[in-house]
Amino acid sequence: MKFCLSHKKYLLAGIYIICVIFTCFNARFYNTPLAKICSVSEKETMSREGTRDAEEHYYTQEITARILNGAHKGKEVTLSNEYTSSQVQTQKYHKGDTVLLNGSKDRPGRTIRSVKRDSYLVVMGGALILLLIYITGKQGFYTIISVILNTLIFMYGFQFLEDGKNILKICNVIVLLFSLTTLICLNGIHRKTWASVLSTLCVLFLIMTLFDISAHRYGDLDYSNLEYLGSMSNSADIFWMDIMLTGLGAIMDVTVTISAATGEIVRKNPSVSIRKLIHSGREIGYDIMGTMINVLLFVLASGMIPMFILKMNNEIRFITLVRYHIPYDICRFLIESIGIVLAIPVSVLIASMIMKIPSPKRSGKK
Repeated sequence: MKFCLSHKKYLLAGIYIICVIFTCFNARFYNTPLAKICSVSEKETMSREGTRDAEEHYYTQEITARILNGAHKGKEVTLSNEYTSSQVQTQKYHKGDTVLLNGSKDRPGRTIRSVKRDSYLVVMGGALILLLIYITGKQGFYTIISVILNTLIFMYGFQFLEDGKNILKICNVIVLLFSLTTLICLNGIHRKTWASVLSTLCVLFLIMTLFDISAHRYGDLDYSNLEYLGSMSNSADIFWMDIMLTGLGAIMDVTVTISAATGEIVRKNPSVSIRKLIHSGREIGYDIMGTMINVLLFVLASGMIPMFILKMNNEIRFITLVRYHIPYDICRFLIESIGIVLAIPVSVLIASMIMKIPSPKRSGKK
C-alpha cells in the first residue's frame, strides 16, 4: 500500500513538472500574438511634481522582441512602451519577459497588452495541490474537490446574475450549496456534518435578521459613496450578498470545530451528559473565538492598505477615508464578528443535541 501511494505521489510530481514545462512552450496554442523580449533600452522623457511633493518620472522603452507564434513567428519586431516610476497604471518590462501584443497573429502590432502569466499560475496552483496531497493525503484531495465544486457554483451563480435574476434568492441558494458542498466534501456524511450545516445556516439567519432589523430601525447605510456602481437600484442587495458570503467561511470554521470536538467527546464517552457536553463545547469555542475575530480584522486591514495609500497620496485626508469610504467594511467586520460569537452557543447547543441522539450502532454495542 505504501509502495503504491509513493508511486502516485511521484506520478503527480511528474504531471506537475510536465504542466509547468508545457506553459513555457505553449505559444502556438494562443490566438493572441506572443513575443519574447530580447533587449530593452529606455530613457527618461520628463518628470512632474506629484502630490505631497513626490516627483513622478516618465520613461519610454524601446524593446526588441521575437515573435513566438503566428505568420511572423521567429521575426524580430520593435515595440514601444511608456511607464511612470510609480507604475500605478503602467508597467515596466524586462529582458526575458514573454508578453501579449495588441494585434492578431497576422498583424502582431507594435504595443504590449500585458505579460504572459499562465506559467506563474500553474507553478503556484500546482504547488498548492501537491502540498495539499503530500501533507494531508486524502483530506487534501477532498479539499481540492470542494474548491473546484465551489468555483463551479460561483460561476453558475454569476451567470444567473447576468440574466437578471433576483440577487437575494441566488445568494440564499449559493450559501446553502456552499455549506453542503464544503462540509460534506471535507467531513463526509456524518452527524457532525449535519450539525455544522444546521448551525451555520441558523447563525447566518440570525445575523442577517439582526442586520435587517438594525437597518430598518436606525436607517440603512449610505450607498452613494460606493464606487463603480453603474446602478443604485440594488446596492443594498449587493451589500447583503457580500456580508453573507464573506461571513460564511468564518462561521463554518467555528461550527465545524465545535461539532467535531463534540462528536469526539461523545465517541470517547457515550454516557456524558448534555450539560457537560455543552460546557466542553463552550470552552472550545472561547479558545477559537478571539483568533477568528482577529483574522477578520487582519483581512479587513490588509484589504484597505492599498486603497488608503493611493487615496492619501491624492490628498484625501485619513479622517475623510474613515468617515466616507470604509463604513461598509466596518459594518461587515462587526456583523461577521457577531456571527462568530453567536456561532459558539448555537453550534454547541445543536451539536450536543444531535450527537446525543441514540444511533442503531450505539444501541447494538450496548
